[in-house]
Amino acid sequence: MESELDNLNSLGDFLKVLPEKLEQTPYDYTVYTQWIELLRAGGDIDSLRTARQCMYGYLAVTSDLFLEWIADEESLPQALSDESVLKHIIGLYEMAVRERMSIIMWQRYVDFAAGLSNSRDEEIRAAAVAAFGREDYVIALLRQGVEATGAHYLQSQALWMQYCDYILHQINKAEGSQKDELVEQLQSVFIERLAQPHTGVDETFTMYSEFTTRHNAATYEQQMVDANKIVSVTRGQSVQRNAFEDRLVESEGSWAEYSRYISGLAADNTTQPAEICMLYERALVTSCYSPEVWSEYGAYVAGAFDDTQVALDVTYRGLRNCPWSGRLWAQCVRFAYAHEGYELASRVYARATDTHAVSYSMVEYGLLAVAWLAVTRADPGCDDEMLLDTCDQCVDVAYKLDPSTADPVLYFERCCTSTAANAENGTERARKLWTRICKARRFCTEAWVLSAEFEAAHGSAQSARSVFRHAAQRKLDNPERLFDAWLALENTSGELVDIDAAERIVCEQRRVILRRAERAHTMAGPAQSEVVLPVKRQRSVTPEATAADHSTSVDHNTPADSAQAQSTKSDSAHPADQPRVTTVFISSLPRTFTSADVEAFLGGPTQATNISMQIDKAGEFHGRATASMQSASALIAALDKNNTVVDGHHISVHIYKQHAKPVETTVAVRGFAANATNKQIAEIAKPAGTVVRVRRNQSGDTAFVVMHSYGDAVRAEAALNGYVLDECTLDASIVKSGRATAKQKDAKEASVTSLAPRKVARRPAKKVGVLKTAPAQEPSSASTEAKSNAEFRQLFLGSDSKP
Repeated sequence: MESELDNLNSLGDFLKVLPEKLEQTPYDYTVYTQWIELLRAGGDIDSLRTARQCMYGYLAVTSDLFLEWIADEESLPQALSDESVLKHIIGLYEMAVRERMSIIMWQRYVDFAAGLSNSRDEEIRAAAVAAFGREDYVIALLRQGVEATGAHYLQSQALWMQYCDYILHQINKAEGSQKDELVEQLQSVFIERLAQPHTGVDETFTMYSEFTTRHNAATYEQQMVDANKIVSVTRGQSVQRNAFEDRLVESEGSWAEYSRYISGLAADNTTQPAEICMLYERALVTSCYSPEVWSEYGAYVAGAFDDTQVALDVTYRGLRNCPWSGRLWAQCVRFAYAHEGYELASRVYARATDTHAVSYSMVEYGLLAVAWLAVTRADPGCDDEMLLDTCDQCVDVAYKLDPSTADPVLYFERCCTSTAANAENGTERARKLWTRICKARRFCTEAWVLSAEFEAAHGSAQSARSVFRHAAQRKLDNPERLFDAWLALENTSGELVDIDAAERIVCEQRRVILRRAERAHTMAGPAQSEVVLPVKRQRSVTPEATAADHSTSVDHNTPADSAQAQSTKSDSAHPADQPRVTTVFISSLPRTFTSADVEAFLGGPTQATNISMQIDKAGEFHGRATASMQSASALIAALDKNNTVVDGHHISVHIYKQHAKPVETTVAVRGFAANATNKQIAEIAKPAGTVVRVRRNQSGDTAFVVMHSYGDAVRAEAALNGYVLDECTLDASIVKSGRATAKQKDAKEASVTSLAPRKVARRPAKKVGVLKTAPAQEPSSASTEAKSNAEFRQLFLGSDSKP
């Protein structure tokens, strides 16, 4: 989006594409800011005002943008003396102080009003009185600011002192009864302030003492005694708040610490709701894009105040900051219904759907739709037919969205179908909804299980059984969940013949899943990571041992499981068919994922184990992990999650392939001049790969170039062989002992992951072991080499071994 707009060279080009952009993405902050910048450069104040008002209707406007907006309005000719323009500027200040809690913005607002009041221009003063609607607008604005910011524990003192000084100034100018009224008013202001916890309580107490001495000397002692009682309580409350404030500083204003602060004050019955609200406002200064904070703030306000407009205003503000949150839209729908009824709630729902605010996610839209269904059900003017139509419409909208963003636990679907089923004559409509849901989410086990449970509750056992049979034929993400639910249904309400039939089908489907897993293993190749199950590691693997393991590990509670055990016993004679755990490699995970998140993504602890998060040397996670799957069905379910979208990340799931480590291999070089150096030889071999070291034999006529891997050695041999160095042609060849060592290491690594009996691998293993430890010597003839090999066989393999 940003690159497209940057390519536009003029305001006219921008305005041509603007309607389409705003229709597609009305919540794109970049579109509005670039629109405003182009209009400011053009100087069209009316269009600029329209653009800013349009932005305010959808998105939150920062304090900087408000100040820029106000400055542009004040720069107009005769702006301060024009009542209509002045009203507009005052309205902007009111919008700014409501949008975000800002002491600085309130201070700017008060200074603006005071500047109008103290202006020497009579027209400006008259326009200000007309715009504010009262002559004492400065003190009224100060009182409003103190009420709005007085609960701020750290920063409220400055504005309050300005309010106090203004009243003192009026007292000094007043006489008679007017002065007495102002003195009484200021004394009340002092008492309220002393009862409110703030960092300057001692300073406030000193100011009150001076004020009482000057204006209420006759009752000084009694007033100070009463004030001391109030201050002693306030000081005790300040101790608790100081501790919370210190922790806030240490955490750099984290929401977690604000949440503890709020919980601590909420537990005290003497805490005023305004102080809790102020803590939420302070937290939103740094967490304004967190739907969780806005939602919690709205819920608190709805419970603390009887006026539903206050809660609705909070959610409106939250939606301008987090328009993507289905949770906030749902809360707004409910608050709108509580405030004005169905009509306002319907407008909120229509705004969310028309502006595509939550169309990016079925989960987020589901939260909104559930709230809309609750409002429709609660409204007396909506009958059952209207409720059923609403259920159908919500499902229509939801299943036009990206299916990869669907809720795995089907919260929206369960609420929608339950609402339909509880309506009069709604069972058949609910059944159609479940049919549609299962068709759209044909691989989701939970959808099929819930559909079967619905049939069992509202239909018949036979219809539920039909759903289970149909679902068992599909490649589900968690087939064992379906099998367990089916067998539980049959064992609680089915006949014996139904139980046996279900177990036979389940057994057959498990074999199908196992064959599918074996095909996946074959397609992955022999380098896949396979480790023997823990029960197999401390003894040799034989068919008899395998059968014993099946007899102890397979559950024989049902005949079907017994049949499966017998089938596994007969089919698993080959070591490769033994039970094993297969490792999968997961990439493109969100950086915020933990091992618990990966485990949950793969189906939970019963499906995945040994989660390994791959981190770099700095300890940072870059979205890659490995996990061992516990069964064939778990492996298939994990592989089916390939390309799943989570938080905008297309997660990749594949079988993990273990790559053998490179083995150092030596290249022998001969035929060089006596004055040739090892460095010269290394320079020739370096383009072929990594040179580990170069050494020579005792006579100095052979150089041994040790390469990082066998592949590097092959390329180095080709580079060195025939190379002319100082008029000498080099002769290079790979040392056979090095190649044998590489093969030996490969065989050793293969033996770790192989389930073949040890007896099969014993003979070459001992032979290679001797070759590895035997000193490397150049054989003088073929007969000597044959004699040496025969001695090796005679010594380590027995006299009856054949050459």
